[in-house]
Amino acid sequence: MQFYPVLAYIAIFLSVLRHAQAQTLPLCARKCLAETIPQSDCSSTNQTCICTNADLVENISSCVTAKCSVKDGLAAVNITDTECGVPVRDNTGPSIIIPSVGFVVIIFIALRIFTRLVITKLELGWDDWTTLLLGCVMIAANVGSIELGKAGLGKDIWTLEFANIKRILYIFYIQELLYVTCIVLTKISFLLFYTRIFPSSQMRWVIRISGIVTLCYYIAFMFAFSFQCNPVSFNWTGWDGEHQGTCVEKNTLVIVAGSINVVLDAWIIALPIPALINLQASISMKLQIIAMFSVGFLVTGVSIYRIVMLKIFSTSTNPTWDNAAGGYWSIVEIDVGVFILCMPALRSLLGRLLPGVFGSTKGVSSAGQNSSQKKFRRVSGNQGNSFVQLIEIDNRKDNTGPGDDC
Repeated sequence: MQFYPVLAYIAIFLSVLRHAQAQTLPLCARKCLAETIPQSDCSSTNQTCICTNADLVENISSCVTAKCSVKDGLAAVNITDTECGVPVRDNTGPSIIIPSVGFVVIIFIALRIFTRLVITKLELGWDDWTTLLLGCVMIAANVGSIELGKAGLGKDIWTLEFANIKRILYIFYIQELLYVTCIVLTKISFLLFYTRIFPSSQMRWVIRISGIVTLCYYIAFMFAFSFQCNPVSFNWTGWDGEHQGTCVEKNTLVIVAGSINVVLDAWIIALPIPALINLQASISMKLQIIAMFSVGFLVTGVSIYRIVMLKIFSTSTNPTWDNAAGGYWSIVEIDVGVFILCMPALRSLLGRLLPGVFGSTKGVSSAGQNSSQKKFRRVSGNQGNSFVQLIEIDNRKDNTGPGDDC
């Protein structure tokens, strides 16, 4: 990854030779200044002119690109940036604050498990275990984002120490793998949840096929992101132009992976919508359930915005600044996805605390159903019973035969 073009934006600051020399301006930059300033309309003592002359900037940029190494160019920019009084940009806050707030999602995972084990007194299902695994990977991703912010993601690359640039690119590489793992676990958890609430064999085949496609997506893009550069270390060492290696077209990889992810998100979130629309229940209950599932489309929206933020992933000449937004929006997508997974369980818990608003689970019979559930079952049959279980999050053991399997 080369960063020479970054000088086109800030090479103007290389021109303050008299002050910069005192700060050991790289020799290549001093030579460029000595060659270009006499050919401009600016006096060598007129700092304002030197800092604002567009033609001079272009000439200096071309010279430095040709004669300076990446590290010397960045060092020169950092020195002269200060000389021309350019404010230091710092957008590291979101990379630290967003994942810190995101840790609140752990509480929702705990409430989900509490509802399952204590409120409904049931064993954990595969979707619960998958959500727990997702929570562990989510924690790692959030910690990684915080470390990125501390290292300087959100600052201009020329203001950072070279060791921090390498550290940021290394952690960003790990974050890519954690991100892919999290979004796939989110989808798998949704699908496992659906297998409990849809008794239809036809629907379950659709769910299984969706799961296979999701797993294929994971295998393909985990491999692609893991080996996007050869050697792998070139992901975080290639920035300085001093190491040998090659990379695939990263922008294409990110856009393709992101686009397929958006399609899978929309498909999986939309799977239960037709059945929910035809659900025989009160309008209030139907609206609550549809709204709960529809919130999942928020993840799709975040995924789309993340793609926009990462559109210059590999071509950026200032990645520690340009990629900051894409980094923390990835965390937003992960955390929101985990929260949505916990919403059905939270609704069940709220149904106990606020039965007048979210429904009541009191008066459960020995068969595990209250009067409203019995009535619902008489009206809607097995599929209706499954949706009641969705609402109550009662993942009961199958004691009634395959027709009532949830």
